[in-house]
Amino acid sequence: MQTIKSLFRSPLQFKLFLLMLGSTAFCLALVGTRLHLSSFDLNQIQSTQDLIRLRGASTFLFLVWNLFLAWIPYGIALFLEGSYRYFQSRWIIGLMLISWLLFFPNAPYILTDLLHLRSRAPIPYWYDLMLLISFAWTGLLLGFLSLYEVQVFFRRRFNNWVSWSVSFSAIVLCAFGIYLGRFLRWNSWDILTNPQGLFQDIFLSMQLSGPLQVTLILSGFLLMGYLTFATLINERDH
Repeated sequence: MQTIKSLFRSPLQFKLFLLMLGSTAFCLALVGTRLHLSSFDLNQIQSTQDLIRLRGASTFLFLVWNLFLAWIPYGIALFLEGSYRYFQSRWIIGLMLISWLLFFPNAPYILTDLLHLRSRAPIPYWYDLMLLISFAWTGLLLGFLSLYEVQVFFRRRFNNWVSWSVSFSAIVLCAFGIYLGRFLRWNSWDILTNPQGLFQDIFLSMQLSGPLQVTLILSGFLLMGYLTFATLINERDH
């Protein structure tokens, strides 16, 4: 355990990592219990294609995938400090920061999965509500934690003003990324698989009022949440 703790920047960072593991385990337990209550036959899943076909709102298995994607920016952010110490390469650090920014919207994106909430017998309505909130809460915290680690990275190498500028910009881009994912159904990796189509939609979206309104409201929500989160964490991290 002591060896594992040494990999983290501070004892608080390690405790928060453990809490995220616990929160994720709780979310997975809720999904597993829901599958049991709905008498879902796991033998139906024999391949990746079966999993994709059956991951819809009737099983909520899509939440497991979304939470996995939410862990990616957090993992990158945790590794960022260590990679800087060991590699000292601007190219590697730049690639990691770009990768983090591309996957960052996946964390708070789970908040929008609350749109799937409706009565689905035999599962109690309140159970699905708590399941969705648990996943959304965990995803949001993973996003805030990853953003905080990136902000600390920039603050140590530049100054507080630069770190907050990066954080604010990342939140706005994240909000726009959530719009692209929820309404236009783009994924983080589409920048590699279909960059032309992605940038066309981005260009068109920036000319419409609807996308800008969604981005503005999401940015405000995320910014106020992160300011509260960062204030509380800073009290313990110094």
